[in-house]
Amino acid sequence: MLKNVEVSLISESWLGILARKKRDIILNRDTTESHRFIAVFGGARVDRDSTAWKKYFRLGKELALRNAVLINGGYGGVMEATAAGARSVGGETVGVTCDNLPVKEPNPYITHEWKVQRWDQRLLTLVWLADGYAVLPGSSGTLVELSMVIETQFKGFIPGRPIVCLESFWKPVVKRIDGTDGMVSFARTPRQCAVMLLDQDQ
Repeated sequence: MLKNVEVSLISESWLGILARKKRDIILNRDTTESHRFIAVFGGARVDRDSTAWKKYFRLGKELALRNAVLINGGYGGVMEATAAGARSVGGETVGVTCDNLPVKEPNPYITHEWKVQRWDQRLLTLVWLADGYAVLPGSSGTLVELSMVIETQFKGFIPGRPIVCLESFWKPVVKRIDGTDGMVSFARTPRQCAVMLLDQDQ
């Protein structure tokens, strides 16, 4: 029988600090309606003149019109397009940026920048502090984010929160993961995505 086992308690105080920042944003809002934080995941490279950019802009707008606070990685592509859409109707946006990524400045549509030291802290912040997730087309980084959201719900680390993929880009991936029936939904349009995330009674 093993004895004298060293037990180390690791305190993730940075996440507690950001949780308080989330609470402060909610308390400072000028509305008594619900204040859900919706994380948006997607690719970092999207042409500003493309149909995709306009679609993602519309999603950000639809989320903000439903009083959501948009939270994403704070940089370009999907992150910038959705933040721009949210800001176009006066919405609030949180960009979770990271010291050890090559991009240093958030996009101009971020109203609150939460800067963490490491990429894994950035990922955990987006997963743990969001109240729902919009998953857009992307590459390996978006795949990690989607996988983390699914796995943390599988394991019961976070309660069940809506996960909605815009269009069918991730459908082949999700179909290969056992147990995701009823966990991950697919929306055809930005408006439908926002409704599925925020207007669950409709």
